[in-house]
Amino acid sequence: MSDASGRQRGFGTVGALDQEWRELVRIHGGTMISWAGRHPFFAQYHSLDDVLSAAKSHSDVVLAALLAEVSAGDRLACRVVLQSLVGRMVRMAQRDPRSGIDDYLAALWYVINNYPLSRRPVRIAANLSMETLRALSRERSWLGRSAVRLSPSTESLEKYLEPAGLDGGPINAALPIDMETRQVLEASSLLRLIDGTEAALLSSVYADGLTGTQAARRFHTSAGTVRVRCSKAVRRLAAHAVELADVA
Repeated sequence: MSDASGRQRGFGTVGALDQEWRELVRIHGGTMISWAGRHPFFAQYHSLDDVLSAAKSHSDVVLAALLAEVSAGDRLACRVVLQSLVGRMVRMAQRDPRSGIDDYLAALWYVINNYPLSRRPVRIAANLSMETLRALSRERSWLGRSAVRLSPSTESLEKYLEPAGLDGGPINAALPIDMETRQVLEASSLLRLIDGTEAALLSSVYADGLTGTQAARRFHTSAGTVRVRCSKAVRRLAAHAVELADVA
């Protein structure tokens, strides 16, 4: 059996999960009453499907409550969190020739059960995805860049990662300096879209907020070189915006 056919067969797990999910919805209709006793907003939901939909529209609120239940040993809550991320895991696995969907789901299950909710109460879905990718990346850290094959995309990150004044002036004050920026850059490193030096340079400009001149001093180069290297790196990330969005 070829590696490709084996990976394709792995997607049968998703079908099995979907079938199991329909059965869980049928037999756990009263679970929301129990959850609502500890998380009142669950009272408005009547089925696990309702909770799954809410996990998309009110992600952090719902996932935080479910993860609190997971920490108390509720395996059904863990299963709901996993179901909410199956689609994202499928997309990530489809672009990865080394790790199949079974690998992603197994890693995600572990990550869900060990998620540090008190330290990371926001952007939970993105954090879970990132930790899953980290876990798999550690397992195959001996592989080269060819280990991850990415499909080009016409979507662009340039609007999100667009500095102003890299010739030495100040960075655009509207650029968010937050965890999202750092997660995009970390995902780019994990996916081997940028190397360590590029990651450090981009982080100094887009996360730390250095001007082109300041960044040039930090990296012992010229502001012009900083501008060119940042521009090339951002274009490279823009070509893989869909892949990065799935993770970050």
